[in-house]
Amino acid sequence: MHELKFSRPQSVRRSLSALLTVAWPSRCMRRTRRLPHALAVLAGVFSALAGSANAQAPLGSFAGRWIDVGATAHRVSNDLGDWRGVYVRTVAPAGASDVFWADVLALEAFGERGLQVAVAHRHDWNGRIFHLAGVTAADGAPIFPRVRGDVQLGLRLGSARNVVATVGVSHVRSVEELTDAAFISSVAWYAPRGFILEGGVRANTSWPGRIQTARFSGAATWMSAERSLTLRAIGGEEGWQILSANQSLIRFSSTETSLAWRERLGARWSTALQVDHYTNPTYTRTGVSLGVARSW
Repeated sequence: MHELKFSRPQSVRRSLSALLTVAWPSRCMRRTRRLPHALAVLAGVFSALAGSANAQAPLGSFAGRWIDVGATAHRVSNDLGDWRGVYVRTVAPAGASDVFWADVLALEAFGERGLQVAVAHRHDWNGRIFHLAGVTAADGAPIFPRVRGDVQLGLRLGSARNVVATVGVSHVRSVEELTDAAFISSVAWYAPRGFILEGGVRANTSWPGRIQTARFSGAATWMSAERSLTLRAIGGEEGWQILSANQSLIRFSSTETSLAWRERLGARWSTALQVDHYTNPTYTRTGVSLGVARSW
């Protein structure tokens, strides 16, 4: 996730209606509530979108128009409040040059409940250059950013166009008047025999305090006609998190790993399983996400 990394791999995209009937209202903000910083809670919905956008096709052998519905559950240590949620994701190619994504997540985390919606669009200007733009908005719950915007420019390199480099910027506005601005860069190599190797960096500045941090990511994917497997690792520093009225984490190290497995069940159906583990000096989070997708 979604930070449910979520795809972070070509994390599947989320759609709309099925969630609105199960989304929880946000609780009233309490002075002593546990409030994670937006970037730490969010499993990078746009990061997931961006990861898939670099590919020649959204999911390689799983490409096309499809929708994915699933659930996620995470155990959080130190009694900070476990996670549970449901999501719908969809990807919709439009002609030869455009792809649209939508992602809806209803989540209970750290004792709060909220709903988040993300949309993104990729346009290929030619066979080598494309851009990706996305917006994420939430219902005011403190576990999500109020609004997030991302823009990236991508370039396919080499005679085979199998090396993809991207650069971009991200801006996040939290419900607690926290702000993050980041520079993002990544390189992906679509190697022979279905392998994809990726590396990236996010250089972030958090306000108030102008706290500067960097996080690095690496991923390896193997993809065949029937399945895909992705191992991803992220590490570095985060700006800060508010855990309670009296406890904050400021410029701390954290790591996250995930393993994602997608298996085709037939011509139109597939399943998606992802296991995540996150740790920082104060708590750990371990979880699993399971979904089913249909393409057409």
